[in-house]
Amino acid sequence: MMRILRWVSRIVLVLLVLVALLVGYVYVASARLLARTYTTDTNLPQVTLRSDPDSIARGKYLVDRGACRECHDKDLGGKLIEDSFAMGRLASANLTRGRGGLGATYADRDFVRAIVHGVKRDGHTLVYMPSADYQFTEADLGAVLGYLRSLPPVDREQPPAQIGPIARALGLFTDFPLTPAAHIDHATVHLAMPPSGTDAAAAGAYVVASAGCRGCHGVDLRGGGGPPPGAGNITPVGIGTWNERDFVSAIRDHQRPNGSAIDEAMPRVYGQMSDDDLRAVFAFLKTVPPAGEKSANQKKGD
Repeated sequence: MMRILRWVSRIVLVLLVLVALLVGYVYVASARLLARTYTTDTNLPQVTLRSDPDSIARGKYLVDRGACRECHDKDLGGKLIEDSFAMGRLASANLTRGRGGLGATYADRDFVRAIVHGVKRDGHTLVYMPSADYQFTEADLGAVLGYLRSLPPVDREQPPAQIGPIARALGLFTDFPLTPAAHIDHATVHLAMPPSGTDAAAAGAYVVASAGCRGCHGVDLRGGGGPPPGAGNITPVGIGTWNERDFVSAIRDHQRPNGSAIDEAMPRVYGQMSDDDLRAVFAFLKTVPPAGEKSANQKKGD
């Protein structure tokens, strides 16, 4: 009996040492990523701010379509997203000109750097900003800048980020955007080319790129990313025999044609896209190579 207890004690001790080593590695490696600086000025796109009424309206639409308010709050004044031991304290930035807002201190090129490169003005990575998931044309990014500059000031100062152990581990081992700059090739990053006005699939590809869809649905759109239970498969494997009306209704009503509900992790703001954009997305998805399997939620009712 004593021999068994000694072996159990040794195994427990070894496990504790391994856990301690893993935790130490996670903290050291994530700290290095957070401390790294990036040089972006040699490949910082030149973007002209567009402040005419049509461009501001376009910028607002793009901000809404990109689900920016999901993180930055309805007034884009930022909010506390998470405050727990596991994840730490994560707060989104105030994008307005109010007290504590980036709009009061950021030049246009600073916003471009943040959106395109995921990098702060001081050269460090942004935290929990999915910059790698969004790609805009020059005109659209200029419209976004014009809209941000038009926002009424919101006085709201956010607490500094405190990164918890789970957030650090997710940032190292998954696509969780803890340090987005580390996932971007800064030498080759570029703005999107305007799609041809006559090619619906190309227009849909741009909507997917500029609305951040790949952040959850993955590079090949087979799903699985994002908050649990994971995004659905939106290749032809996932959408199956849906027609255009089925797709538009599913996004608008948050319900699949078979009656199963789309999980609330899918932002409902995408249902506010224009009919033209949703039809274009469907045209693009029908051209995507089939990949993966349906998610568990998609299989309900099959």
